[in-house]
Amino acid sequence: MSPTHDVSADQGRDVVVGMDGSAQSERAFLAGLKIARSRDLPLRLVGAFPRLVMTDSYYVTMMDDYLDAAVEETQRMLSGYVSQAEGSGVKVTTRTIMGDPGQTLVEESRTAAVAVVGKRGRNRFSGRFLGSVSSKLAAYGHCPTVVIPEKWESESTENLLAQPQDLAHGDAAMSEPLSQVEESAPRAHGRRDFANVAPELNFDSEVVVGVDVSDHASDVVRLAAEAAAMLDSPLALVSAAPLNADNRWFANTVEHNLELPNLRRPYTDQLQSSAEHISEMFPNITVRWQFFDGSPAGVLSEASRTAALVAVGTRGHGGFAGLVLGSVSQAVLTRAVCPVLVVPTHKS
Repeated sequence: MSPTHDVSADQGRDVVVGMDGSAQSERAFLAGLKIARSRDLPLRLVGAFPRLVMTDSYYVTMMDDYLDAAVEETQRMLSGYVSQAEGSGVKVTTRTIMGDPGQTLVEESRTAAVAVVGKRGRNRFSGRFLGSVSSKLAAYGHCPTVVIPEKWESESTENLLAQPQDLAHGDAAMSEPLSQVEESAPRAHGRRDFANVAPELNFDSEVVVGVDVSDHASDVVRLAAEAAAMLDSPLALVSAAPLNADNRWFANTVEHNLELPNLRRPYTDQLQSSAEHISEMFPNITVRWQFFDGSPAGVLSEASRTAALVAVGTRGHGGFAGLVLGSVSQAVLTRAVCPVLVVPTHKS
């Protein structure tokens, strides 16, 4: 029996969703279905199961039984979602594969327009830490990846169920405090107010995209804008940098205040240029920007408490640029409590 079972495999570009029968993968399916419908793309549901390691020939028969049962169970799980997708008018295919689930989805992403996977932790902090499958796909995927966390939405008008993000300690604490330095314009749309969220970090109903001044991140911003258009949400471009780091600390407060505009100008210029470009490309969405004094990971992680979606680039390091997650994207994926769009990018 072949360890890979294909059902009407589509050779064109489509939306790949990793499925394992969990609540997180069901949420990933619903997100993938919405993307497929909005972009008029086929849906590819992928179920993978690991190969058992047998050390004795006595267990060969057991291996055959395991493969039969695993294939049957995975196909049954996938078929339950096929009718739902077809009922929405979306063409759907399924693949049942024996192999490492993370690596399987990485390979499947080669021919996909976008991949979607749930985030599932394996300890008491489940949902707050990145699982191995979502981590591998986000880091090594060949297409943009959407990582869906545990459901936590609250209809409360006073407090969020999502707790404030953990801050760094020790030497790293100095780069973690957040304060807004400049913004393009106040929000023009309505939003909920929360007692446990600072007003400048309240991105209720917005799609937030992290903009790095040292990168040509046009693909990240463009895809974030497409997501905002799909969700009918405003788009917020966000940059952050600890302005007192990298030998930029001034003992004289007056001297620091005089130098501050020069320190932040590259970031605000980049944000303004990107916002104007996106507004021309997507005239139907509202675009604004904010710049913070603080760590990018801290700002974007905190933004995930209220945002509809956070978008980041991978920004790998060294000779593996684009193949491994950078520190910011890794931290955001680990800590985020809203869906995260990860776009493969290269370090400039």
